[in-house]
Amino acid sequence: MSAEKILVVDDIAANRKLLHKMLVKIADYVVVEAANGKDAITVFEKENPDLILMDINMPEMDGMRSTAKIKEIMGDDYIPIIFVTALSAESSLANALAAGGDDFIGKPFNVEVLRSKINAHLRIRDLNQQLLTNNKKLNESNMDLMREHELIEYFFNNALQKSFLDKKLINYHMSPMSVFNGDIFLAKRSPNGGLYIVMGDFTGHGLAAAMGTLPVAMIFFKMVSESGTVSDIARELNHQLSALMPTSMFFAASLLELNAAGDVLTVWMGGMPKIYWLGDDGNLKGVVKSQHMPLGILDDKGFDSATQVFDVEKNDKFYLYSDGITEACRPNGEMFGEERLAQVIIDNRDNCIDKVLRALNLFRGDVEQDDDITIVELSCCEIPTGEAE
Repeated sequence: MSAEKILVVDDIAANRKLLHKMLVKIADYVVVEAANGKDAITVFEKENPDLILMDINMPEMDGMRSTAKIKEIMGDDYIPIIFVTALSAESSLANALAAGGDDFIGKPFNVEVLRSKINAHLRIRDLNQQLLTNNKKLNESNMDLMREHELIEYFFNNALQKSFLDKKLINYHMSPMSVFNGDIFLAKRSPNGGLYIVMGDFTGHGLAAAMGTLPVAMIFFKMVSESGTVSDIARELNHQLSALMPTSMFFAASLLELNAAGDVLTVWMGGMPKIYWLGDDGNLKGVVKSQHMPLGILDDKGFDSATQVFDVEKNDKFYLYSDGITEACRPNGEMFGEERLAQVIIDNRDNCIDKVLRALNLFRGDVEQDDDITIVELSCCEIPTGEAE
């Protein structure tokens, strides 16, 4: 490690020579000199010293004006400036420190006081350098995170644009806990006219969970475009996720197909909360429950792709949601729960999603959201053949 460099500023050559000798004796510092405040600025910019010993009363430019200028030049860096002065009036010393000085030492010089002050301020400088380095690394990490955020955001925007989100069929709300969303909701028509939906929840939150949605979307869109069945899609998703994801990460999911006529609904559910089924009259017609493990846990041999098939009627509605709703808590720890959610849905068939979110916010009060939230309303009817409205 190279020796620290100290700039000595004094218009009296004898003082500079004395300080030079003392500094070399204290720690063999590299010493550079300036004869006045104006020269000090030039030498500072050229030599980039680690500490400055600055006289106050000098011709051309005094120490206070020079210090103010040097502090302006150094910006966020910390290079301590210690005034070396014979001044004793408190007002004069206060003015010197107000100009940007970090400390002062009186004349005549006391070598031990000088040594302790230099050591203390060089330690502060070293800590400041470490802080600047860490801040730089943090800023670089933040920039990387922002780029990753933009990438994920770009992907999701593209995915939603590819989704078939006709308002006659689908209403939904997604609210991530953090910047990145571990929930996923996609919808697409197949060549045979049926509407396919995947809604699910990866373990965890943030970027790690959001990254898992990338392969899900790619597989889902590809297989729907190839007229794959719900069973086929579930099996392929499980196969790929079990191969790609760490053992601690899995995907609770609901996969649905509403046929082109809108009268048959096929469902595969693994690890997701109940789906509520309401009739046109608003009464609860049934509850669809998960019958499988989440995707990505079992190997191909152990995986069960069996589906549930329901005959449905026009204007029947199905409500899918993530556990970020039912597990939301009040300050006392009480959860919103499935029963409360079911009652809100049954009581508010019109504008149901808005009513659920309002009830959830009132229930939660000041407690911050601690999980991703998704709720989807699927209305059964003949699948339109044109563009989504």
